[in-house]
Amino acid sequence: MRKIKTLLVDDHQIVRDGIRAMLLPAKDEIEIAAEASNGAEAVQILEKEPFDVVLMDINMPELNGIDATEIIKKRHPATRVLALTMHAEEGFIVNMIKAGADGYILKESGREELISAIKAVRSGKKYYSNEVSVTMINSMLSDKPSASKIVGDLSKREMEVLQLIVDGFTNMEIADKLFISNRTVDTHRRNLLQKLNVRNTAELVKFALKNGLVE
Repeated sequence: MRKIKTLLVDDHQIVRDGIRAMLLPAKDEIEIAAEASNGAEAVQILEKEPFDVVLMDINMPELNGIDATEIIKKRHPATRVLALTMHAEEGFIVNMIKAGADGYILKESGREELISAIKAVRSGKKYYSNEVSVTMINSMLSDKPSASKIVGDLSKREMEVLQLIVDGFTNMEIADKLFISNRTVDTHRRNLLQKLNVRNTAELVKFALKNGLVE
């Protein structure tokens, strides 16, 4: 049986080394054929040769795992993407699945689960670690609107303003960057506070980061 040709994508060398070590017992079934330190590198590697499975981290420089997954699934639909991340928050999970990820597993998972997840997505199945499944079930059962539903109510401009707020820009700086008035920025900021049901900028930033709404 042919080995599962795998691309490992994570911006920390020590993490990549650890994952390689974890998969050694399955070396006859799973081969880490290449590594990338960010999403942009992963996209470039996949343009040169095909892979069965991509183990994809989320928070990375240059191109994050969510955006990279979306690009990969559009260009190489047969390639399976398994998110391997520390983030168990609903926002990250939802955005990764929307991008086309075939599975989502946490870095705290054990060797056997990682191997099972790789085999599952390679065979065309979906795989979500237990913690991820619980998060999604709780979200569906909760009366409180999920982050993903709330984000659906935000306009493209509001998302742009939100990103710049999280990046630490002032209203005036945001106005200059987006070629809009200071007053318009203030209106967008108030709308964001209202739609995301937070009281101030600090809570706005915390909510956006916790739920993976911005990079």
